[in-house]
Amino acid sequence: MDPWRLRERAYNPGYVGQTETLFAVSNGYLGIRASFEEGEPSYRPGTLLNGFHETWPIVYPEQAHGFATTGQTIVRVPDGTAIRLFVDDDPVTCETTEVRQFDRALDMRRGVLDRSVVYQLADGRRFRVDTRRFASLAQRHLACLRYEVTALDAPGSVVISSELLTPRAAEGPALDPRQSRALTEGTLEPGLERAENVRVIRTWRAARSGLVVAVGMDHEFDEQFVTHVRTKLDGHRADVAFQADVQPGQTVTLTKWLAYHHGAEDAADLADRAGVTLLRARGIGYSAALADHERVVTQFWQRSEVVWEGASAAQQALHFSLFSILQASLRSEGHGVPAKGLTGTGYEGHYFWDTEAYVLPFLTHSSPNVARSLLMHRIRMLPAARRRAREVGCAGALFPWRTINGEEASAYYAAGTAQYHIDADIAYALDQYVKVTGDADLLFRHGAELLVETARMWAGLGFFSQRHGGRFVIHKVTGPDEYTTVVDNNLFTNLMAAENLTLAAEAVDRVRVESPPDFRTLVEHTGLREEELATWRRAAERMYLPYDEATGVHLQDDSFLDQAPWDFAATPPERYPLLLHYHPLVIYRHQVIKQTDVVLATVLLPDRFTAHQRRQIFDYYDPLTTGDSSLSECIQAIAAADVGKYRSAEEYLVDAAAVDMADTAGNLRDGVHVASAGGTWMAVVYGFARYRWRSPRGPEFSPMLPTRARRLRFPLRIHGSVLDVDIEEHRVTYSVRHGDPVTAHHYGEEFTAVAGSPVSFSGDYHTHDAAPGPAPSDTA
Repeated sequence: MDPWRLRERAYNPGYVGQTETLFAVSNGYLGIRASFEEGEPSYRPGTLLNGFHETWPIVYPEQAHGFATTGQTIVRVPDGTAIRLFVDDDPVTCETTEVRQFDRALDMRRGVLDRSVVYQLADGRRFRVDTRRFASLAQRHLACLRYEVTALDAPGSVVISSELLTPRAAEGPALDPRQSRALTEGTLEPGLERAENVRVIRTWRAARSGLVVAVGMDHEFDEQFVTHVRTKLDGHRADVAFQADVQPGQTVTLTKWLAYHHGAEDAADLADRAGVTLLRARGIGYSAALADHERVVTQFWQRSEVVWEGASAAQQALHFSLFSILQASLRSEGHGVPAKGLTGTGYEGHYFWDTEAYVLPFLTHSSPNVARSLLMHRIRMLPAARRRAREVGCAGALFPWRTINGEEASAYYAAGTAQYHIDADIAYALDQYVKVTGDADLLFRHGAELLVETARMWAGLGFFSQRHGGRFVIHKVTGPDEYTTVVDNNLFTNLMAAENLTLAAEAVDRVRVESPPDFRTLVEHTGLREEELATWRRAAERMYLPYDEATGVHLQDDSFLDQAPWDFAATPPERYPLLLHYHPLVIYRHQVIKQTDVVLATVLLPDRFTAHQRRQIFDYYDPLTTGDSSLSECIQAIAAADVGKYRSAEEYLVDAAAVDMADTAGNLRDGVHVASAGGTWMAVVYGFARYRWRSPRGPEFSPMLPTRARRLRFPLRIHGSVLDVDIEEHRVTYSVRHGDPVTAHHYGEEFTAVAGSPVSFSGDYHTHDAAPGPAPSDTA
């Protein structure tokens, strides 16, 4: 198994849906599913643009005040990957022609998808087709395909038809809520058409959202051997055709450039921009464009790679997880990260809390500029979040549970709007970014305002309850566990709300002292009153946390123990995920958990619990967690390692890494699980390296090595310095790759690593359940 390449060594039409996702190429703005250039077989070929969507009215049989009224769905834009091949006027595809050899590989080290197919025609002649495609990480509006045809043993008259196709078929039925809804014909209305020789630029407009997309394609070829024969446009297709008489051993090559621009701008302006993108690409040429793209990929791996020595499958899975985040986020400027990235239309292309809770920890420690961009995307949503708060009777700002354009798009409030914790998740991610990077400018100029408005939401949502001895309570909310909805005092929500309230008060005080001009602007923008800070602090200090004395465990919510236990023994495997087989009310009446909730609280806020409490929580809630959400296994891995259950932690880590590699969730065809990819990094770094960033003493590590690994190595960017952590069986070494010295703790012992002077600790770092960890030795 190649740790750097996902490889498909045989033509297998039974897995087209999965491979269209696995082999997709994307840059965070533009994503192309891995359909065959020749068009067939296919599951759902498509090109997706981050943020390009259609809206539709949400119709309720019984309407109520504050319900979301407008849905949003990512739209497949015209696809330029189609290159049809004809030999002596007969189509050549994997469905119509005998496939003698087949090899397709996603090269994650270079960020390219390669394919080589040998076709044998009915008369015995053989032709090889070699293709390469990439979505440029250097020029986010650009994609490129290289298409080569070689006659192996006999001549042939070859026609290569390069096409730009408007999606015609509606999406599949959305019986599974994880899929996208059906869109009707006519979603994209054609606009401008520009055709000049082998270049075509067209625009379309989404009928309801009004967003416009401009798509351009251009071509390069050797005119000595290849002839341009026609350029033809109709309602759904643009076709640029080329002809060549190929001799035995001869290869003809076509380079196809694709440019995508979208927005609310004028169609002509977007078309002009697409033209500029094509001109720039042709100006620098294929080799230079590919080299620029590969350079960005190389830089990503230099600052991000997690090295796992000892199991090539584990290394490949880790590479794929990080590569998925790269493709989903790097060039997302001005947009968020869809739950499926740009590899499929699952979850309708919406942004959830996934970004802040699961993806930003990795980006903050490896690509802080990308993390900052994603936080700024949320900050730009503040006006819409303020409006949403008013709609549901809240003060401050309430961010939408699922959205593309900043407005709430969740039609099911019980598992949507009621997840108020998204405000605190965003605040937590902002705090982590500022503390880890030291970027006070973001906090002073933008972040403090977000913290103020989210704190106001919590202060207004909850109240000081006399029934609970004056404690601050928060009623009728839903925590991360979507199998338990609209409850009183969800523990995760209350703890994260308290954190949000505290962070807001601390941020205001800091801005007041360190940047008076920014403080004046903050007061001007928010109307901040001094007495609000006292209320926030008091609410945080007096936050009610449900706890059961009889079981000695923190409760997921006030009534969790009042629900009937779920009969796991009588639930066959084919009845999972439960949400597809049981009415929500049946699930809500039981102690059964879709995804970690209280356990997640112990991972994000470990300092709010004692080690004994964290152990009690894991032991109680882990058996109740179904794994119906891909967001669970990575968190369970971290929690299991935290309480010394390393075997369980390792199994959960394997499960997290396998979500896409083995399609364990059964919906890979709809796109990769970006949050699980981020969670896999967290499981390694937070779980087995036991890295903690929240300590006031600075970074802390208590590493242990998984049994499947001989060595783990990874970098962390902390306050501009890069700290390399190298965990071996009997030694852990911390070294500063570049930047200022880093002071941290290894099993409680303080050390300072300086560039050129690594610090090592000796001991037994094999995982043993309930092992306290080795005592640190003298530094080397």
